[in-house]
Amino acid sequence: MKVVALILVASLLGWSVYAQETQSTGSNDEWQMDEWGDWEEQEQQSVLPVTGFFDVAVGQRFSSDPAISGNKTLRDLRVQVQWEKLFDASSLHFTSDLYYDGVKDNVEIQVRELAWQGRLSALDSWGDNLDVKVGQQVLTWGTGDYLFLNDLFPKDWQSFFSGRDDEYLKAPSLSAKVSGYFDWGNVDVVVTPRFAPDNYINGEVFSFFNPMAQSNVAPEFVVSDDNRPEGAEVALRYYRSVDTTDIALYGYRGYHKSPNATDEFGRPRFTRLNVYGASAISPFGSGLAKVEYAFHDSMDDSDGSNPLVPNSQSRFLVGYEHELVANLTGSVQWYLEHNHDHSSLLNASPWPQYESEQNRHVVTTQLMYRALRQTLTLNWFNFYSPTDSDGYMRFRATYKPVDEWSVSGGLNWFYGDESHTFFNQFEDASNAYMAFRYYY
Repeated sequence: MKVVALILVASLLGWSVYAQETQSTGSNDEWQMDEWGDWEEQEQQSVLPVTGFFDVAVGQRFSSDPAISGNKTLRDLRVQVQWEKLFDASSLHFTSDLYYDGVKDNVEIQVRELAWQGRLSALDSWGDNLDVKVGQQVLTWGTGDYLFLNDLFPKDWQSFFSGRDDEYLKAPSLSAKVSGYFDWGNVDVVVTPRFAPDNYINGEVFSFFNPMAQSNVAPEFVVSDDNRPEGAEVALRYYRSVDTTDIALYGYRGYHKSPNATDEFGRPRFTRLNVYGASAISPFGSGLAKVEYAFHDSMDDSDGSNPLVPNSQSRFLVGYEHELVANLTGSVQWYLEHNHDHSSLLNASPWPQYESEQNRHVVTTQLMYRALRQTLTLNWFNFYSPTDSDGYMRFRATYKPVDEWSVSGGLNWFYGDESHTFFNQFEDASNAYMAFRYYY
């Protein structure tokens, strides 16, 4: 309750500061005539107006899930508030959502951004090359579309599967980001003092396959405090352009973002993870080509013989994007997960029939079409794994004829042959949704 109260106070302060400063600049005409007039005009302009939107969204399963009571997948009444304050060499950003979740039947507040950002000019001349952002913020990097190799910032998979807007796939974290811009390249360092996990699938809204039960399970499970790390996460990126090619190197030290390991009592837990990788994006032909690699070093299972801990993996991504005809863009990605020490895993696993293949392939295809003077956007995206013989198809249509409102709808469809494979375990989560948004 203390956290909720703090967030509410921050929201109210954002409104009150804006209101007070707006009133102060217009309440006394004498101030407009003296030497403080210019200062007041600048101060008024530096306080940006409060903006945001109201959102109503509804989603429903195509079929019932035996492990979940009820067919609702999305019932949102949401308001988002955005506010910014600009200073001479820095700024303060605030974005918060207040919404009623009708699936969980509760009211939630999410501060997506409450951060100060500015240059470190006080550190002599080289400080002008450094930018810092501290506070609650949404972070992302890498090249993949819905595939994350070196991006170890938290994701909200429950929102993604429910049909909420794509912005909610990226979850916020309380972090400090320092960026340096130099002739030899650019560097980002992100420190998250306390581990920020994904909002993973946990049986609360969508069930998942459990090898012990040999079927999907729910309701929600909770990771105990002794299995939840509280240590820091550190993420690094070096990037620069070489001719027309953008290259980047990555590093991460922290933990697996979902509790995909168990302890000796079968309870879910998070385990340590280091990641090292690289990426490149370059024009190729009349389109854009990309390649990315990441080595996921599972620090709690160095030889891959512990079936309770994920194996180390090498992850590869190759993609290409091209405008097929006017207003129609197509893209394709090939993704590979190579499990190291796979034979050791199979020999030690109590459920070898449910373990992933040593090489798991995924192919994605996307078509995006814009029509009616860019007011209508149709987006079709499909994941297909030839090794698992399963997939996940997403379709979304968004119509925004004016700046003030938009309406959208779509579906999430999971399919496959085996009940335990990565995508097809969510077959009963397949759903359709609609949303209306009004901007103010």
